[in-house]
Parts: sequence; structure tokens; C-alpha cells
Amino acid sequence: MTLGEHDAVLNGIRIHYTLRGTGPALIAISGGPGFDARCWDDFARIDQFVTIIAMHPRGSGLSDPAPSDADYLLPNYAADVEALRQHLGLDQPIVLGWSHGGMIAQQFASTYPDSLSKLILLDTAAYFGEFLNDLEAAVKEFKSQPWFEASFAALQKEWAGDYQTDEDMARLWSGEMKFYFKHFGAREEAYHARTKDLPIRLAPLKCFNEREAPTMDLRSQLSQVKVPTLVIVGRHDFITNVAMAEEMVKHIPQARLEIFEDSGHFALIEEPEKFHRVIRDFVTTADS
Repeated sequence: MTLGEHDAVLNGIRIHYTLRGTGPALIAISGGPGFDARCWDDFARIDQFVTIIAMHPRGSGLSDPAPSDADYLLPNYAADVEALRQHLGLDQPIVLGWSHGGMIAQQFASTYPDSLSKLILLDTAAYFGEFLNDLEAAVKEFKSQPWFEASFAALQKEWAGDYQTDEDMARLWSGEMKFYFKHFGAREEAYHARTKDLPIRLAPLKCFNEREAPTMDLRSQLSQVKVPTLVIVGRHDFITNVAMAEEMVKHIPQARLEIFEDSGHFALIEEPEKFHRVIRDFVTTADS
């Protein structure tokens, strides 16, 4: 558990991870899939009270690709988390998953229920279904924004799979990302400037969008989650919305919900002080 940048070969793939901070171990699984784990930015400074193990999932960021495009399914990712836990000699770390990383975290917590002490699910879902079946309706609150038409065109292209390269997807993300914040102001623009050059990998994203997302339903597994669970959602998150968060809480035995009223999909960027406080309270309270 030496702080800094590390690599480990897990399940035959070189996985990169960063260790930072002090306190109980927390494995952080980033979103996408295919997005670079450095998008966590400064983690809203939660490394003041936890030792963060920021994992670059297979095929993204500084980790190597999987052997084939079929090896980017949730059970594969969850097996990598378990392999990293064992590699580091951790007993029951806290696990934090954001967006697609939250789906991995749910898969991990239900498949390896004795391998973690607490679970934090940030702006994620167990099931899309009827909760996200009309893209235009999902972003209707932004229609008055001058950037709406251009951003919506980029969003539609992504959902239609109209991209061929990593660079294509990076351009679409740059166009559509404003939908992921309640308000794209100075703080959000600064975050974008810091992270805009991080690579986005096509293979894991296409695998999820085409093979997994249309039928994904983790709800039947969630009763297997044994640990205290904190579910965080931004009130204005259009992609993994409040109804999806409530659905997870309904199925996880020891779950509670925290809604960030002034956030979209990036609660740790939009409300960092609250994010810091809520995570600290959950981590440090014995009977969360």
C-alpha cells in the first residue's frame, strides 16, 4: 500500500491504479465505460480521511485492453476488483462506484458479498427500463439553453452508435457533456478544461451500449449485498436519475439515499463540500 502510481496484472490484464490519502482503504471505480479514471479529479478531497485506490478499469485510462470486445461485461470488471483487493491484501475495503463504475460495484458487492465493508453508489443505476426510454424528455429542462441543439445532436449520435474511433467519441462527449451538470458554470468549465484531453476508449463503451445496457437488470442480485450502502444521486441527473436511485435503495437491504439538490451527474464536482461531508460521515460512522 505504497502511495503513488502502480500496475498489476489481474486476470491476465495489466491494470493501473493510483494510491493516495490516509485512512481506511477505499477502492474507487470510475465511470464510462471507457473513461479515464483521472476524471475523478481531486475526489473532493475525501483522501483526507480515506486511502483511495483509484482503479483504471480494463480497457480504459492507463490500463491495458481486454483480450476481446466480449470481455467488457460487468462480471469481468467485478472480477478485476476482487483480484485487486486480493493483490493488495485488503480484507474488507470500502467500495465506491460512479456511473458505470457503480454498476460494477453492485455486481462486485452481490458476487463477492464478504469482500467489502461498505458500499457507495454515486449517480448510477441497476436498471434503465422504463426510467430512461425517452431521450428528449430526459433533457427537456435544458431546452432553453443556447447550446441545447448542438449538444442534443451530439447526444443523439452517441446513443445511435454513430462513432468509429476513440477520437470521434471524445468529440461527441465534449459536445454533450453540458447535459450532465445542473448548470455548466465556471466551476464546471474549469473541470472540463482539466479533463478534456483524457482519452475515451471506444471498445468498452460500445460493448456496454450494444450488449449490456438494453437488457441490464441487477435488481434481483441486490438482496445479496450485505453491507451498509449509501446511494447518492443528483436531483438533475438525466442519465441515472432519482427514480433509478430509489429503485436501488428499494432492493438493497441496508441502503439509504442522499439526493444532491444542486447537482446533475457530477455531484463531487458540483457540490464538493457536501460530497466531502456526506462521504466522511458515512465512512466514519460505525453503524452507517
